[in-house]
Amino acid sequence: MRRLLKIAAFGMLVQVGLWVAGRIAEQNALQDTDPASGDFALATYVNGKQFASKARELHSGTAVTMFGGTDIDLTAAELDPAGATLRLKTRFGGVKVLVPDTWRVEVSGEAKNGENDVRVADHATLAEDAPRLSVMADTQFGGLLITT
Repeated sequence: MRRLLKIAAFGMLVQVGLWVAGRIAEQNALQDTDPASGDFALATYVNGKQFASKARELHSGTAVTMFGGTDIDLTAAELDPAGATLRLKTRFGGVKVLVPDTWRVEVSGEAKNGENDVRVADHATLAEDAPRLSVMADTQFGGLLITT
């Protein structure tokens, strides 16, 4: 019984250590979480985060998610006329990105031991001049969902 308690105590100590390390890493990460910003940057470590962009000319966005989850809502944003780029890095976590159904979404990158799931409008059904969002996904041991 004592051995089991020691194992449980050690497990809890590791979890608390990860949480504290995550808080420190997140505080030290460069972030721009202004919803009106045309260039946002998010960092989520051992936690959850929600972000809704209201940018009038979204150029780029970056999100790093480790041992946590990030929800990014772009439905109220307008893309720069030249398009926008999202760079998403996920390790042992998940990212969900909501986009309008009128955007042309192109995803590059790979998922190792995870999945990049893209559920957006078929490019053939969109206008040729539809706003273009390029997503560069680096997913390992986690998941990415891009949906309308």
